[in-house]
Amino acid sequence: MLPLFLATTGVFLLPGLLIALLGGVRGFALLALAPALTVTIVSVGAILAPLAGLNWIVGVAVLMVAAAGAALGAWWWVGRRSAPERHPSNGAYNAALAGAVVVAVFLIGRRLLFAFGEPDSFSQTFDNVFHLNAIRYILETGAASTFEVGQMAGNSYYPAAWHDMVALIAELASAGIPVAVNAVNLFAGAVIWPLGCIYLVQQLFGRRVVPVLLTGVLSAAFGSFPLLMLDHGVLNPNVLSIALFPVALGAAVSALGLTPGNQNSPLIRWLLLIAVIPGMTLAHPSTTMALLAVLIPAACAVAWQKGLNGAPTGRYPLRTGKAWLPWVGVVAYIAVVAYLWTVLRPVEAASTWVPIQSTGQAIGEVISGTALGRPVTWALFILTAAGLAFLFAQRGTRWIGFMYVVLAGLFVVVSSFPQDELRMYLTGVWYNDSPRLAALVPVMAVPVAAYGGWKLLDWVGTLPAVASGLDRFRHRTASGPAYAAVAVVAAVALIGVSTYLTQKANIRQAAESARASYLVTPDSSLISTDELELLERLGEEVPPDAILAGNPWTGSALAYALSDRQTLQLHILATYGDDVDTIYNRLRDAPMDPEVCRAVESTSVDYVLDFGSQEVHGADHGFVGLRDLEETGAARLVDQVGDAKLYEITACK
Repeated sequence: MLPLFLATTGVFLLPGLLIALLGGVRGFALLALAPALTVTIVSVGAILAPLAGLNWIVGVAVLMVAAAGAALGAWWWVGRRSAPERHPSNGAYNAALAGAVVVAVFLIGRRLLFAFGEPDSFSQTFDNVFHLNAIRYILETGAASTFEVGQMAGNSYYPAAWHDMVALIAELASAGIPVAVNAVNLFAGAVIWPLGCIYLVQQLFGRRVVPVLLTGVLSAAFGSFPLLMLDHGVLNPNVLSIALFPVALGAAVSALGLTPGNQNSPLIRWLLLIAVIPGMTLAHPSTTMALLAVLIPAACAVAWQKGLNGAPTGRYPLRTGKAWLPWVGVVAYIAVVAYLWTVLRPVEAASTWVPIQSTGQAIGEVISGTALGRPVTWALFILTAAGLAFLFAQRGTRWIGFMYVVLAGLFVVVSSFPQDELRMYLTGVWYNDSPRLAALVPVMAVPVAAYGGWKLLDWVGTLPAVASGLDRFRHRTASGPAYAAVAVVAAVALIGVSTYLTQKANIRQAAESARASYLVTPDSSLISTDELELLERLGEEVPPDAILAGNPWTGSALAYALSDRQTLQLHILATYGDDVDTIYNRLRDAPMDPEVCRAVESTSVDYVLDFGSQEVHGADHGFVGLRDLEETGAARLVDQVGDAKLYEITACK
């Protein structure tokens, strides 16, 4: 998998790096913003390409060139007035950045590789039938637009950024679909996510060594992301969109002027924010809704600061006339968010998930960094509680604490509030599904906990006995080499201790649960070992233009993704008309019922995959017409592995 992962890294980083570099971005922000910019280019390019009559990959390349030119033009326009973002060289901080990234990639990567088990494994879950088949659909048809991918299942829209990235990598690297999926999810979880977390902490608290080191470890300390999204569902698009959330939030904080220290020009900052949002939205729009909600406290902070700047010295800012003007903008923003909250959501009938715990339990889970009843990581609890206490104790940082409260509050509502209109309004955007919102909490929990750890260390350093010892120690290590050596030892110790305290049962259980979803066993829920073996032989036994029928709930629909053979139904919940229903319900009667053969001829179906009666959710959706085909003379057995059978329809020839 290593060569493919390196190729994935190049695909995600290089286009975005080029655009950001030409736009005047420098330093760590280049690396953090690059994947988000690339996802936007690929997903938007896939939408624009068919409008221009271009192959979708060509459309992506054209848009990349255009975006690079626009970035260069924007930098040239503002470059005459302000220099690009630069920071003084700081060896200790740069070393801390590198160490934080390496530690995060290792800690998260090892858990994800453990969960995947094998390079070509795939999640044995309901949603994966659509996701894997959608990638094959893009590769086969070239229809990669968000407004085309959904047509595979009879829908006019489906956010396709994640599918586009996997299809692009599979196409460029000539890789199989499952291994390309795992490479993208590995990169999203182990690289994009921690880079974004570190970038967000930079934007919130400035360039400081201790918060950055702690962020590297803490980004790997939550079982609710990325592991939960790879277990529940499987929600692959959410993996990418949530991994991009921290960098989008950091870009928004920067655009609003809330970041301490040096900044790019306002034009560049706003252009960067505008450029990263489409990719995250086209991965999954619910994450953008979370971004809009969590920015309400930030908007209030901007209004408060502008009020302070406009108020006479010594006067309470809100008592002056001009101080109210920014709040008009805040009210307008909240009104827009409330409107979007109402219209940009799934239908209520699809939001059927119920509360799972009491409100007290939900609050305890959200502060302790746990989710869904998993063990408490006490270090996370202490750091998060301390971070909230320190943030709310200072007027200038309370808005950061409230951003955390927004995400935490949504999880408390969805997991514990009664099933009423309030809960539906607040969390219906996420289908009222507790795991989806649990995965969002770490976006703000990581910086809050990192801030708590930093402030606790600062507080310990002010204790008289500790402060006196530190002063004596500084005098003894005043020389450069000695101080550097001590700094390295301290940094390693901080990483080691924080890793030991956070890599506990919570994250281990999340990894083990996810791994169980990726195992192919004799009785696995979607594709068993016998069924997989039969699918691997389809390429030799079934012509490329043949169409297969089968009960999609049993996993037979994955013949399209895994064997490159067309099936009647590419998504479990899709419907394809009366002829398909006739085959599902009456194919066994083909020798005696001419109407069945008319349906067979109409759909051009030639073969049947019989994967037994075990369905992915343990139910029984009928499909009685596909049973006992050989006994009724409707079809002949072509191949069989255990209980998995391949039939050729013979009654209609």
